[in-house]
Amino acid sequence: MMLWDSHILAFAVMSVHDHTAAMTFPSIDRVLQLDRIAVIGLGLIGGSVVQALRGAGYKGRILGYDVRANTLQAAKDGGWIDETCPDTRDLFANHGLVVLCQPVSVILSLLSSHLDLIDQGRAVVVDVASVKLPVLEALGGAQASACFVPCHPIAGRAEAGWYAADPQLFSGRPCIMTPGAATDPQAVALAHDFWTLLGARVALMAADEHDRAYAAISHLPQVLSYAYLHGLAGRPAAGEWLRYRGTGFQGFSRLGSSDAGLWADIAVHNAEPLIEEIDSVQGSLALFRDLLVRRRTGELTQEFSTARDFHALTLSGVSETGDHR
Repeated sequence: MMLWDSHILAFAVMSVHDHTAAMTFPSIDRVLQLDRIAVIGLGLIGGSVVQALRGAGYKGRILGYDVRANTLQAAKDGGWIDETCPDTRDLFANHGLVVLCQPVSVILSLLSSHLDLIDQGRAVVVDVASVKLPVLEALGGAQASACFVPCHPIAGRAEAGWYAADPQLFSGRPCIMTPGAATDPQAVALAHDFWTLLGARVALMAADEHDRAYAAISHLPQVLSYAYLHGLAGRPAAGEWLRYRGTGFQGFSRLGSSDAGLWADIAVHNAEPLIEEIDSVQGSLALFRDLLVRRRTGELTQEFSTARDFHALTLSGVSETGDHR
């Protein structure tokens, strides 16, 4: 776990919005002292949240909500949650913190029908969606935006569901927060301390910058893996070829095992930045193709070297973010 130096954190917040007053003295105690926390969606991320909360020593009551009855039962039988609820309408009045761990479209739908309840409740609300600008836009000018802190823990993996949950999932991983101009600094402070308690390294970023960045370093790699496998699936000889596959195929195609519906949801809600990244990589592919057609070994080596040198830079930690969604 890494705690941010208060002055560095204050500067980072100032670069997004003026939330510095509440962020000067981060303290996980304010999270541990909450009487009730609700976690909505108990898949990989939500399940890991409740397990990490318990592992960090949270003694208050945790309410879990999930559309799958067997998931709720497993979470309750394991002692990870104290109670369940039939719907989400009372959550914001009865809890100090509500964590929305659902797909992007589900979160946006919930916001469209719950803004007044969020506004009238006492809860600080955070989400974990992989795109942030649509979340801020869904909040619009509603008063609920004051207590809602959009967040993105960079801690995904190919496995999904409650049984893939890991209490160490967030340990040492980045978590990006993208508060809006109307977000209450106290809500930002609580959200920061919540993710810090779970072991994450918190950073702040403007929502549109976040979506452009993750279109490039997360969403495009996923789409490229799908595109490669999609093309290979249409080749009659592919089944035979794969008998001889090596580590290159395994490494490049790894992301292809991820949940297709989840990723389609992410891609559509970040379409504009993602299309720009697709166009950019198509430019590189066109360059490589041209050099191949003209058999320009030396120039192709130079272009490949540019890519290799950038890869070396990422391995140095300058661009490191790890697996994410």
